Amino acid sequence: MGIKDIRKDIKNKVFNSKTNDYEFSGLTDKDVQIEQELNLYTNEGQFYVLIADADDEERIIVERMVDQTGCFVTSVSSGIECMDEVTKDKYDLIFLARNMPRMDGIQTMKNIKESPASRSKDAKIYILLDEKADEPDIVFESAGFDGIVRKPVDRTIIQNIIISLVPSKMLPDDEATIEKIKAYAADAEILKGCGVRLLDTLKEYKGDMESYRDLATRFVDDYEIINSSLIDSLYSGNKDEYMDGCRRMREISRGIGAVYLSYCFDDHVNMAKEDSLDVAESNWRSLVDEWENVVSGVAAWLGKTDVHIGTTEVLRGETNGIKLPKKDVEERKEEILKLLEDNNKESAYRQLQKLSLYELEPDTKLKIDRVMKAFDSENVNKAVDILKSI
Repeated sequence: MGIKDIRKDIKNKVFNSKTNDYEFSGLTDKDVQIEQELNLYTNEGQFYVLIADADDEERIIVERMVDQTGCFVTSVSSGIECMDEVTKDKYDLIFLARNMPRMDGIQTMKNIKESPASRSKDAKIYILLDEKADEPDIVFESAGFDGIVRKPVDRTIIQNIIISLVPSKMLPDDEATIEKIKAYAADAEILKGCGVRLLDTLKEYKGDMESYRDLATRFVDDYEIINSSLIDSLYSGNKDEYMDGCRRMREISRGIGAVYLSYCFDDHVNMAKEDSLDVAESNWRSLVDEWENVVSGVAAWLGKTDVHIGTTEVLRGETNGIKLPKKDVEERKEEILKLLEDNNKESAYRQLQKLSLYELEPDTKLKIDRVMKAFDSENVNKAVDILKSI
């Protein structure tokens, strides 16, 4: 199968509303417990956990998760209340939300470690982060936290943290359950780091990890060509094709558990539908940044090292160092279009190559690159459409 056939096959996957090679239903019913139960033995001594989070709903969710393990759990709504607790009791494990009134998670952690009145200086402390926290992980690692837990919090990840800290005599005898929790938690933490919610998604697959991995593999492998097809439809002004492609990618993203990415694709559907492709084009880079973040993270989890991202970056090869004004760009564009109208493809391509050597605006440079690729694939109609959009 040649590259043209491959592009056509992939494009059908993305844009043909009657075809969906990413089918999520039809899995055989299985009695698979995604979230294994962890019931600690407490007759040899209790394990104490403290949770501090101003978000009542999130705090209650985590509190229930910890309580179900058999640990003794206390929860508070602020850093001030947390400090009050650690002066009264000794805790083994503490979860602190990043954002809390008056005293945030980082300051609370420092106070727990440094306050003379604290009885929990030896506690393991984890930071609870919102799903799209702006700060890099190294900020919290440098601050001294023992780990990071991202919201929405997975029970399996909480259980695995507890397993790593409680005395072995407190663990259940069911070693198989312990190993399953560890394995699921390891996968879930890796994927959550790139915005993928594995455990919630696996429930939809009835625990069929093999089927999930197959879809994740196709999601990664098809990225470059699907990305190319989408940007071609964007720059050629094909509104319906662009919306159909984004709708399809929205569902594929949901299928692998990349919820935020699915929202990004949905936003682009609405931009194209309610505003214009110009608005979608101006927001294209932010969509691709998130898309590539998910692709690279899933690829790393799959152990794939042959994935190429950054395919929509502006090519910054050698130029002649001359900045070309918009007026001159417009004149050269019209000259190329006239040559194509006269069916003089060779001359048009030579003029296009000359134009590409100038210092151009990033958006123009990117479109010129797309036009040259359209020429290379002998798709002159696509080249004309993109040229007209410059």
